[in-house]
Amino acid sequence: MLRLETRDHISRLVMNHGKVNVMDIEFCRELIQHLETLEQDSCRALILSGNERVFSAGVDLKRWLAEGEDYVEPFLVELERVMERMFVFPKPVIAVIQGHAVAGGCMMAAACDYRLIAPQARIGIPELRVGVPLPMMAIEILRFVANTSDFQNVVNVGRMFEGSEAVSAGLANEMVSADNLYERANQIAHEFSGIPQAAFRLTKQQSRAPVMRLVEQNRAEFYAEFLEIWRSPGTRESIQDYVDERLA
Repeated sequence: MLRLETRDHISRLVMNHGKVNVMDIEFCRELIQHLETLEQDSCRALILSGNERVFSAGVDLKRWLAEGEDYVEPFLVELERVMERMFVFPKPVIAVIQGHAVAGGCMMAAACDYRLIAPQARIGIPELRVGVPLPMMAIEILRFVANTSDFQNVVNVGRMFEGSEAVSAGLANEMVSADNLYERANQIAHEFSGIPQAAFRLTKQQSRAPVMRLVEQNRAEFYAEFLEIWRSPGTRESIQDYVDERLA
């Protein structure tokens, strides 16, 4: 599902899960395991990428429908853990968005420290259009990276942003031609790796601490309703309609 390559203390984690890198419970657990390993080894920066077609299309909705209600909460727990572990990972993470980053794929990219996007790649979170709410961790990560004027369009409207639009909205840091994405990612990774690790780790921890405190203080208040909506027959019907229309 994920392929790890390391050279000169720069690691590259390539998502390779089906055609569009959908996220299921096994994918989330494997990604977390890689992050835990990389946190302890000699890696000084991490590049996260997908394929030419897609960074990640987000939650595997077909699997979600097939598994039934018992799958919902364990999966959502692992999904939120992925976002949290990526967001607080103590080393620099660069996302290479060569193809589309949709829903959970957008959340993963937003949790990274630096995001490169190709001109034709699109990024956004259309979850509300399908009928499911976002985890609080995702909302606060998006608030952390998105420009204030675009935050509502990202979270409440579910707008998709392409290339330079994504940079303007704060969902990406640079737009780079597809041919130069990985060269630029390596340049940035080496720039990051030149920063003393202890200083980078503490600075990143300090900058993200208010987000983590806010999530921890408020997550319990909304969790029951969040889970109820994800489990509801109406949501399942809405997702089934979406899958039949778009993913059949």
